[in-house]
Amino acid sequence: VGATKSQNFSQELYESRIASLQRFVAMTVMFHQMGWRVEQFFAKISFGLWAYRIDRTHSIMRVATTASPVSGADVRERKRAIFYMRKIRHSVAVISQAWIDYKKRTRSQDEVKSAMH
Repeated sequence: VGATKSQNFSQELYESRIASLQRFVAMTVMFHQMGWRVEQFFAKISFGLWAYRIDRTHSIMRVATTASPVSGADVRERKRAIFYMRKIRHSVAVISQAWIDYKKRTRSQDEVKSAMH
């Protein structure tokens, strides 16, 4: 029990400190690279007419980089539970429909037999 609590605490510290910083740096690098490629693209296709300097433009794009309040393991377990619940519901629906079809078939056969007598 103590080891589990310690592990959960260390995972929470890692997620709240290191992992969120890693995501922020990765997103910053990715968007900077994307902006640089767009800057180069417009300069090339317009022969400098639509060229601009990336360091002189103002971006209004906002990206949420906050950490998820739910751990990946919890999400995985929840997805698995939802998957099995859907399978159970589907199985129940198939069995119910088969029962209804069976009852209709036997009822119509009974009606045919009683009409012959």
